[in-house]
Amino acid sequence: MRINILNENLGKSAGKLLEEVSITFEKKRQRRHEFWILSCYVDFDLVEKYVDILLKTIRLTDVYLAFNFSEIYKLGPLDTAKKLRGIKKKLNKKSVNLEWATLMSSKLVHGKGYALIQRSKDVISDGAVLVTSANFTAPGFEGENVEIGYISNKKQDILNFQITYHKLWKNLKVDVTHAAFKQKKYLLKFGILSSGFFLHKWSGNLKQNIGIKYTLTELAKRKGTIAPELAEVGFDTGDTFTRQVLQLGNLPMKEIQPSFMMRFTIETYWGRWCPADAWNTLSESCEGAKEFIEEFQKATEDCNLSMIKESALEVQTNLINKSLIKPVDPDHLDRWMSRMQEIRVNQRRLERFFIGYEAHPLPYTIEQNSEVNNLFDSMQESIESSKTLNIAKRKFLAASNESNPDIISLTDGEKKLVIAERRG
Repeated sequence: MRINILNENLGKSAGKLLEEVSITFEKKRQRRHEFWILSCYVDFDLVEKYVDILLKTIRLTDVYLAFNFSEIYKLGPLDTAKKLRGIKKKLNKKSVNLEWATLMSSKLVHGKGYALIQRSKDVISDGAVLVTSANFTAPGFEGENVEIGYISNKKQDILNFQITYHKLWKNLKVDVTHAAFKQKKYLLKFGILSSGFFLHKWSGNLKQNIGIKYTLTELAKRKGTIAPELAEVGFDTGDTFTRQVLQLGNLPMKEIQPSFMMRFTIETYWGRWCPADAWNTLSESCEGAKEFIEEFQKATEDCNLSMIKESALEVQTNLINKSLIKPVDPDHLDRWMSRMQEIRVNQRRLERFFIGYEAHPLPYTIEQNSEVNNLFDSMQESIESSKTLNIAKRKFLAASNESNPDIISLTDGEKKLVIAERRG
């Protein structure tokens, strides 16, 4: 028994560990091999990547992939099936067969395990099994996260993993098509809610987020709304006093119109629900958002921040000496600089600054039945109390009536309406 830290810096990733184990197999080119994957969360693109890696050392003939049912909502049921069929077709050209199963229980199917199994006349002749905390995702399987795992090449351990895997496959496998939703109404509710984002209006102020914050002295407050000495060096008035030091130029205006919210969202207690297609189309078509982000990132390059920090230190020292602002910690400007660096690489936060809304996925996992049912009921109540039906409401009702979450997807014509809404 070997217990390993699965991390690219502290050891080896799960993927690398299995790759190195495969090299030790005897008759690795003569006998057929299978790659078994059990994971809660999956990155489908990793399947083909690791097939290619393993094909360099062993004769791989079969891949089995089993994952938690909720993962189909990343792409939607139909697109998930389409994605997997596409991978299967590509692997078939490499003489590798792919079979997959979505596993559904009353709780999350959270187990993670991987096996490389060599067979001779359908009997296990060699192999290895890795039981681990690492999901089949880039952070988990490729060593970004710090994971742990137990690896064994004992035939009995491999056989036990195979038996357990078959039991899960047989007892928990669920169809990903809308036929499954007709049989399981709760899955339908979860599927519909997961097919959209929940939008929260951002009421913050960009300047308050990017300015250097200070506490004014009583002397500064007696000088009026804002002391002339403070106004001269870029201080803004507000609930808190901040000094604006970034040279952002003429940033573009926000592009989302209120009419988009009226047409493509439904009010719930968790925020306004919006079909994922509508929000993604809007975000991708907001050219001003890209310009805004590029302008901000340019202004906050490390060389610019260093010069700003040096100049700000001189101003800060002068204002403290004049008793206009209260003394600050020695690392005050370092913390501001770090905050700008964090914002600079946070694409979603910068989009929120520009668009004025933040999009969140469904906040509940599939096993949180009560919360999911309550949120679904909130959507229904909102629709029932409406005098008119907008596009989002009509899609919600159609998906519910026909037991098919894929109806939430927008048509080409509806996507054109979304693009038109960006400027009104």
